[in-house]
Amino acid sequence: MIDILLNASKNTLIHLVLLFGLTGLITAVMFLLQRMICISFSKTTGWGGVYFTGWIGTPIHELGHALFCVLFGHKIQEVALFKPDKSSGVLGYVRHSYDPKSVYQKVGNFFIGIAPLLTGSAILFLLFDTFFHGSVAPELRSGLDINNINTSVSTVYAEVMSGMKQNFNAISTSVTKPTITSVLLVYVMASISVHMAPSHIDLKNALSGFGLIAGMIFIFNLVMAITGSSAVLLATPVTGFLGKLHGILLFGLALTMAAFILFYVPLALYYFFKSKRILNPLF
Repeated sequence: MIDILLNASKNTLIHLVLLFGLTGLITAVMFLLQRMICISFSKTTGWGGVYFTGWIGTPIHELGHALFCVLFGHKIQEVALFKPDKSSGVLGYVRHSYDPKSVYQKVGNFFIGIAPLLTGSAILFLLFDTFFHGSVAPELRSGLDINNINTSVSTVYAEVMSGMKQNFNAISTSVTKPTITSVLLVYVMASISVHMAPSHIDLKNALSGFGLIAGMIFIFNLVMAITGSSAVLLATPVTGFLGKLHGILLFGLALTMAAFILFYVPLALYYFFKSKRILNPLF
């Protein structure tokens, strides 16, 4: 019995890494970049700087929450697409409630929490691929093999680096060879990208749903271990979906990195000439 529990636990950890590892890493980096951009604006232009990108990015962020509230049957109580509050730092919000007895709605907490990341990246990808078709990196084709983790992680890492390079090349081309359309597109997409990472409150609200998902995966793996079936049954169907999702998220990450550079450089120069100090975007 101990061996069965250990095997189920190991496969559950592998499945969680497969499903949420790369997504979680991208989210963490985007959250950090978003915070660095906000701090840079706050130190140079003050609270009013949030309007430069927030009037576009925040409504997209909140609409993502609202969309997934509907998809998972949550009752929306109030929506503020863009309502900046200097005292709390909140730019907008979606207040919703759910039936705690509903497993489906409780799982929905996770997806509602990370919704802006999913919807924002999808919008960015559609915009860029529509106007600059074929220049962004395609979906990730390499999946994680549950029976050969070390090799598959190395393969996915190499593909991620290649995809990021292609995305950066596509974005830099649109910036270094600007047209009126490309400048407007970059501004709109940058505004979306710097506001699409889930906030710490979003992530906190998502934890309950994540815990339930992890528990369900463990039960699945426990049943597989008891019956002697292969746990690959869960990994195989989601590999194609994750490849598309990660391809979109990587473009969002590349654009957020580019947005940080585009915003930070002029703000840092302004800050240096004004205060004779280097602008620290971390704190």
